[in-house]
Amino acid sequence: MLEKIKGQLMSRFYNKLKKTEKWEGPFYPKIGKKLLKNAEHANICYVLPVGKGIFQVQERQSSYIVDVISKHCDCRRWDLTGIPCCHAIDCIREERLSEQDFLPFCYSIEAFKSVYANNIMPCSDRANWEKMNRPQVLPPVYEKKVGRPKKTRRKHPTEVQGKNGPKLTKHGVIIHCSYCHEPNHNKKGCPMRKKAIKPKIQIRKKKDVAPGSQVPSITQEMMGTQPRTSTGLLNEVNDNMLSVIMAESSQPS
Repeated sequence: MLEKIKGQLMSRFYNKLKKTEKWEGPFYPKIGKKLLKNAEHANICYVLPVGKGIFQVQERQSSYIVDVISKHCDCRRWDLTGIPCCHAIDCIREERLSEQDFLPFCYSIEAFKSVYANNIMPCSDRANWEKMNRPQVLPPVYEKKVGRPKKTRRKHPTEVQGKNGPKLTKHGVIIHCSYCHEPNHNKKGCPMRKKAIKPKIQIRKKKDVAPGSQVPSITQEMMGTQPRTSTGLLNEVNDNMLSVIMAESSQPS
């Protein structure tokens, strides 16, 4: 892999230097084309000189201030690229100067040649390499995750819309594992589950109930009543009937 990359760099350096032999002029051909394009747009600009290298340029309904000495224009194209914009070219022509005199040295063919002047030496055969008794460098272990990989980006909590507006974020919520009940991880990433270690969970045991005894239901415990037998119910019915008969006999006929 290293030999392949180095071979590509060597061929790139060689081809770039070969191209410079066909170029004419002091500057890179692509920069010359951009300069000609800006010069065509300069024909629709109107220049008003102010003095000391400062001009006011009118382009259609817009107005720009150009400083030829400090190489500045209000459109900021000259400031960012270093190539004179259409407003600057119109001001340079007003001063009877050449546009190429205002181009920086980094766009020249001489600077281009200096970048690719040094050669990259080719690698020798692998059999001649010096052997080092060191551990072999391996790529990191790739752990394949469960499920289909996500293609969408993570949305901000304010972007996720629910039924009643944006959903609340779960930032700061401490999760607990359902396997070992420890915080800051879930069941899938539980280290005890991966090592097949059973967690120490206290299981509640039911109370021993004697055989034949009746356990009161929940409704009976809430009402505070105890279960009644059949003989008790008959005694209550007889007492009620006697009280009704005594009440009727005491009333006058």
